[in-house]
This record gives sequence, C-alpha cells and structure tokens, in this order.
Amino acid sequence: MASWQQVMENIVYDVISWVGLTICIGAFFIKDVFWLRLATLIGCSLLFVYYSHIAIPQGVISNLLVLLINAYYLLRFAAARKKALSASKLTESAEAPLHTVKLSTQPE
Repeated sequence: MASWQQVMENIVYDVISWVGLTICIGAFFIKDVFWLRLATLIGCSLLFVYYSHIAIPQGVISNLLVLLINAYYLLRFAAARKKALSASKLTESAEAPLHTVKLSTQPE
C-alpha cells in the first residue's frame, strides 16, 4: 500500500504533466512565434520532468529535443533582437541633432 507521501508526490507529478500538456496544446493557438516557442519550451520542460519521474525514455527524449530546439531558436531571437536594438541606437545617435557651436571671431 502506498504511503500518503507517495500519493501526494504522484499527484504533484500528475498536475505537472497536465499543466505541461495544457500549455503545449495551447501553444497551437498562439500566432506570435516568440510566444509560441516560449510556451512550448515551458510545456515541454514540465513534460520532461514528468516523463523523467515515471521513467518513460521516449517521453524524456522527445520532450528534451523539442525543449532544446525551442531554446536554440529563442536564443537566436534574443540575439537578433539585441542586434536590432543596438543598430537602432546607432541610427538614433546618427540622426540626433548636433549641438550647434557658435563659431565667431568677434567677442560677445
């Protein structure tokens, strides 16, 4: 007979799996690629934890692969965004009005 602690542990892992599954299924309704990848990353992370706990290698490997693929593309997205922000800052500083310096040979 399972102890109360084991039952509670199983319930926690079941909740983790249902939340992960809900997030992964919900990701199909997300149109923005960034949020889609982030939701899938979170959902697969939760499912990875669940499948690791119940020792199902196919679930562990498949969720780990999807997790890594989404992490890779999120890092690429972050790098591209950082590059775009730095480029826009350079453009802004180039377009900023220069302070006029009064060049005069006569004293004021």
